[in-house]
Amino acid sequence: MGKQSRRASRAATSTRNDIRPQDAAAALRHFRSAVERFAAGDASRAATELDAVLRIMPDNADARCLRGAAANHLGEPADAITHLERGLPGLGAISHDTRDAHNEYAVALRAVGRHDDSERVLVELTTAQPDYTAAWHNLALSLDALERHDEAVAAARRATLLAPGDAGALLLLGKLLRRQGRLLSAAAALRRAYALAPDDPTVNTVLGNTLFYLGEIEPSVACFERAAALAPDSASMHTNVGTMLSAAGRHDDALAAHERALAIEPLNPEVVVRRAATLLNLGRIVEGWHAFDGRLRTHPKARRWIGTPTWDGSDLADGTLLVHREQGIGDEIMFASCYPDLIECAGRLVIECDPRVEALFRRSFPAATVDVHSDAGEPPDDLDDPTAQLPVHPRADQVIAAGSVPQYLRRSIDAFPVRDSYLAADPDETDTFGERLAAAGDGPYVGISWRSMIRTAERRLEYTRLDEWAPILRTPGVTFVLLQYDQCERDVADAEARFGVHIARWRDLDLKDELDRVAALVSCLDLVIAPRNAVTMLAGALGTPTLAIGNLGDWSECGTGQLPWFTSVECLNREVGHDWGAVLAEAAHRVRALAEGRPALQSIHQRKATV
Repeated sequence: MGKQSRRASRAATSTRNDIRPQDAAAALRHFRSAVERFAAGDASRAATELDAVLRIMPDNADARCLRGAAANHLGEPADAITHLERGLPGLGAISHDTRDAHNEYAVALRAVGRHDDSERVLVELTTAQPDYTAAWHNLALSLDALERHDEAVAAARRATLLAPGDAGALLLLGKLLRRQGRLLSAAAALRRAYALAPDDPTVNTVLGNTLFYLGEIEPSVACFERAAALAPDSASMHTNVGTMLSAAGRHDDALAAHERALAIEPLNPEVVVRRAATLLNLGRIVEGWHAFDGRLRTHPKARRWIGTPTWDGSDLADGTLLVHREQGIGDEIMFASCYPDLIECAGRLVIECDPRVEALFRRSFPAATVDVHSDAGEPPDDLDDPTAQLPVHPRADQVIAAGSVPQYLRRSIDAFPVRDSYLAADPDETDTFGERLAAAGDGPYVGISWRSMIRTAERRLEYTRLDEWAPILRTPGVTFVLLQYDQCERDVADAEARFGVHIARWRDLDLKDELDRVAALVSCLDLVIAPRNAVTMLAGALGTPTLAIGNLGDWSECGTGQLPWFTSVECLNREVGHDWGAVLAEAAHRVRALAEGRPALQSIHQRKATV
């Protein structure tokens, strides 16, 4: 007798004495229909049939548990928990017949964030039923949610051993390995999944992502193109294709992919922003900034003070304009290069900023009023509620997000001003750090940073590792200064021991949050070497000579191969798929030039000539 037949048999026999025979027969018909519907993937109809059963037999354990499973499939985990907690006691101990219900209970618990409870149920389930692949699969997901990543990988491996022909199990293992940065192992698992399910869009997508992070760009693009062909109505699939094509330098083809995605989901914020980035990469700056502004139209919660009119670039000589931050600290500093222009064109300017740059902005833009970003300007939770109060700024006549300013003030490369700096460090702190640097060693002084704070495997392509910096750190006659603002003490200590170098740093300086003091330190340096992170943006804004190490084709370059926002920053780019060796060797050459008393950067005119 099969599992579903046994369920139906139990449902027929587990009736109360006070239920009329005709009602019991009706309940059995509904239950059998529910089993068939659920097996066919129609959870909604199954739920309807099971509700009919439960109106007759509210304490029937099989009906309760199957109703919980249907609720899970309908995306209603709280209802699933209610039904399963009422039904599971009636099923007795975990067995081959009842394990699906226990597994569904664990899935529902994980869905509502009760990861510890989900793990507990799954450990009991895998102990009682060690050959149950689905339980190991879900245990891996729960352990991953608990950030016990090694245990999650072990559970996922157990699932693949139990079911070597299960593409889903291999897909999960590949995802978990990739998240740990174990890209080669991830690719091996995902290639096995692809061999089993070559027509699965998700398998193609995850494999494509992993190959991209391994630098295998063309195979990655092929995977994404196949995924898009398999799911032609999925905007995200076409957007993924566009992203990979951009990384490969095929921006025209990338734009075509983003256009296809936009036609499917014109209000998808990710689609809008990625298309805008591609237009900027193509040097189509006016179109790119206009498209970039669409992020606020498609994602209105990114806006602030929405009860105040939005500035459209028109004359505001007699009014007050508020410009507010909206993105990370690096982008905030970069877009602040437009603030001197805003001060000139607005009667009065109010700048709303991250508290970490408040003092720096007050000193640098004395003609503006500088406020700290607060919750007061946040939009209401329900923007469609006609009774919702829209926040109005108490002093501003019009408002604009910092990332929207360039569409009015940076409409061509020539519109980016050639200025030495636009931020000013605290002179007293500058003197203090000048003395500290002198005590640390002889100049020239070179500040170093090698990654952002986001350290996922997905960022591997964008950043170097400090242990790759041998050509730079072994340069004699230079004092290196730490500017890396995350937990990196082990990396630094290892580099010092390996390369025989001292990297100056001070325990009383918080490189992440004390940005006014960091600015004073950076302004004392002769050179900064960093990726396109907040360090580069701060150094460029202060006018400190900076080598920005990164991948070619970032949108902030606006198709120039350089960062037009800063006069003192020169980009040393590599093509995705190549190693960092040539870029780091060039950076080392520049450091040696500095140590010998020669300029470390090309002039702005030389840089423009090479674009």
